[in-house]
Amino acid sequence: MPGTAGAEIYPFIRKPDVTCSNAYLIQTPGEILIVDTGAEHEQMERILELLDDLLRETPRPVLLFLTHCHADHCFQAVRSPRFRSLPDLSVAAEETGARALEAGDAIWTIAELMGWEVEPLPVGLPLLTARDREALKMDDGVVLNRQQISLRSGDTLVVYHTPGHTHDSVCIRLGEYLFIGDLLFSASPGIAGISGWDQPALLETVGRLRWIFAHEPVSLCCPGHGRCIPATTMPALLDRLERDAAELASIGPFDRSRLDDSLEHAVDLLQEVNRIFAAVSGRLYALAYRLDDLGEAEEARRYQELLESDQIDGVLDDFSRFADEFNAGKRLKVQLVLKAVQAIQRIEAHFAGDRLNHVVDAALLRRADRLLTDFMNTVFGYRDTGFLSTVDPSSMLREIAAAVSTPPFSDEAFIEAADDPVAYRVELVSRLAYLPLLEDVELVLDAEGSFPPVLVDRERFCDEVVGVLEDMAAAGAREIRLALRREGDAAGLLIGGSDPLSSRRIRFYRRKFGLAGASLAISGNGAGLFLLLKPAPS
Repeated sequence: MPGTAGAEIYPFIRKPDVTCSNAYLIQTPGEILIVDTGAEHEQMERILELLDDLLRETPRPVLLFLTHCHADHCFQAVRSPRFRSLPDLSVAAEETGARALEAGDAIWTIAELMGWEVEPLPVGLPLLTARDREALKMDDGVVLNRQQISLRSGDTLVVYHTPGHTHDSVCIRLGEYLFIGDLLFSASPGIAGISGWDQPALLETVGRLRWIFAHEPVSLCCPGHGRCIPATTMPALLDRLERDAAELASIGPFDRSRLDDSLEHAVDLLQEVNRIFAAVSGRLYALAYRLDDLGEAEEARRYQELLESDQIDGVLDDFSRFADEFNAGKRLKVQLVLKAVQAIQRIEAHFAGDRLNHVVDAALLRRADRLLTDFMNTVFGYRDTGFLSTVDPSSMLREIAAAVSTPPFSDEAFIEAADDPVAYRVELVSRLAYLPLLEDVELVLDAEGSFPPVLVDRERFCDEVVGVLEDMAAAGAREIRLALRREGDAAGLLIGGSDPLSSRRIRFYRRKFGLAGASLAISGNGAGLFLLLKPAPS
């Protein structure tokens, strides 16, 4: 390790995984240092095998330094009897984290979130106490607390308090290597909001890290997850972290309740994303076939490549396999949720709905986009207030009926485009791509009578109703009824016409319509939906 008196490092670097951190073992002539142990039994066994060899060669103290008290970084230190019985072992953690470890606190250690049981871990060296720390005031007035620890080898280990990911987060420097824990992942979905997360402190900590890189000798950063990072690349990563963290002022806590809600949403997401993207992809392939049949081979190829469906299919297949492992008990809830986050981010990179506007129904594209956004809002804990406005339910219902029965083109526009090759091709594509939603279905509209104004997100509500009509038509309904009903001071919409709905579909619809401002119930025969709309304030 450069900048030390011959210290040697043994890094245990693993593929990034929320359930187990990296671990770093450092040997000096006077002691053995460990930065985090991780949570995986196999990793701990490898650490212990190395410790046995090194201690047999030269008996000396073992000091475990924890970057923070989350269980993925320290679970094996808590649970391994063999490790805890090492003859000259001391555990060091920032003082608030030390109290949580000594209390066996399942909330602060996020063991509860992981579904793990923890027991108290004695901490012999609380770090950054008022007696031991020095306060360094930076130019912006923010304070960086630092503690220097003299080692038997003659080196000095430096601990910096860098809260944000958790209150007890620290960075640790030995020589030119800086161990940064989970700092760089602190604003990531499913990580932000976790126990101990603090957005203002995190933004200040970005400045603290910039000070460290400007004033301390650091050449390499060793993170809690993933590969080590040259210090020269850290400024750009800190800029991105600062941008991401600045947008998270209204984030909710990522606790057990939000984990369960995100998990339920992830399961529904897998099913619905498959349905919607299969529909979008199928329409593009049908369009390409018709264009090719008309001799427009180049145009056909362009539309066939417009949606990167192979990549999206690959992402969904990978997610489905991961979900199967979860159902088989091989994965934790939090792993499945973060896998869904990863899938959504990759799908978004391959999906540009704006390029499909004149090819695929606008309502379908908006639903696809909202599907991705709504899930991320669930993970971040945002309270989606929507765009509720006062709406006349009768006119809204007629608007929905017109939208599903009126083609999005006209003969006049087609004739006017005849002399413009580009405009003509756009009009041609719109016609070839058009797929009547209710071609073989009779839509019965019952909106007669007087109904009070309602408070609803009109566009979202209409799009979701169209989605229900699509589902019912696909299920073989030959008649679908849209009927307004008066419910006291409010109005309700009955959508009837399919076979009884599955509990999963009901749960999915309840979530989607709830975001639009409506509450959902099942119709009397179980074969339809009843949507109660909020009365508009008088």
